[in-house]
Amino acid sequence: MPVADRLHSVFVTALELVPDDDVEHLQHRDHPRWDSLGHLALVVAIEDEFEVELTSDQLIGISSFAAALSTLRELGVRD
Repeated sequence: MPVADRLHSVFVTALELVPDDDVEHLQHRDHPRWDSLGHLALVVAIEDEFEVELTSDQLIGISSFAAALSTLRELGVRD
């Protein structure tokens, strides 16, 4: 499964979104569930799904779906 599709699933699950939500354009705090606790749940879910460990700067930098995908690419995660 492509990384973007896997990441979409992680966002949906961690933030309790509807699968049809426009996750790819979601920004931090755009959705009520993406607050500080939601962000923590999202980061943990990303680390678990992709078997990566995010630095503090990377954790803070995940402010959108695109930023999360970019971070994964930088970490060498590929389709």
